[in-house]
Amino acid sequence: MNTSSLEYHLAECKIAVSPGDPRRLQPALQNEFASILDIGCGVRQGLLSLELNDHVFACGADIDEAARRHGQELAPGIHFVCTEGERLPLRDLSFDVVVSRVALPYMQSPKALAEIARVVKPGGQIWFSLHPWSTAYDGLIQGIRSISLKNTLYRLYVIVNGVSLHFIGRQFRFPLNRRRCESFQTVLGMRRAMNRAGFVEVRVK
Repeated sequence: MNTSSLEYHLAECKIAVSPGDPRRLQPALQNEFASILDIGCGVRQGLLSLELNDHVFACGADIDEAARRHGQELAPGIHFVCTEGERLPLRDLSFDVVVSRVALPYMQSPKALAEIARVVKPGGQIWFSLHPWSTAYDGLIQGIRSISLKNTLYRLYVIVNGVSLHFIGRQFRFPLNRRRCESFQTVLGMRRAMNRAGFVEVRVK
């Protein structure tokens, strides 16, 4: 984990454990549950903020191995798997709740949703926070203002990828770096993607 990445995770952790911070995102979870998975958990700050009961099995998933090491110091009682959200090395129907804070925008959403549908129990709950169109637009404007061709091309790719997800339900990786995938999400596009993955009772706020 480089310095800027560590600073980001620590800043997010501070926000997550500060109830009065307006930037804090909290899932509105209902009922009792025995297990929860956080996809894109960073240093497990989101799970820490939920103040879970001791009997709840909590697991975080993230591609950053260094985040796992740092998270182990912050929350040794929370389990961790180092993996992509599109390929979860977890058993079918193993979690009552799955949450993801601003991680799906950096994945191939249809594949990640299919994996989430596989690991969540029948009647389970899911909660996501996503990127609206304005996030992609602001990124493009910043790329243009920075007079950076590389930045501008990437932001154009993010917009095209979001449009593709909205209209045809498909995404593709950045042609100049196949490890990267990013998009914005629309309400209608995500409803369609979630319905195709088998989810019902989709609510958007």
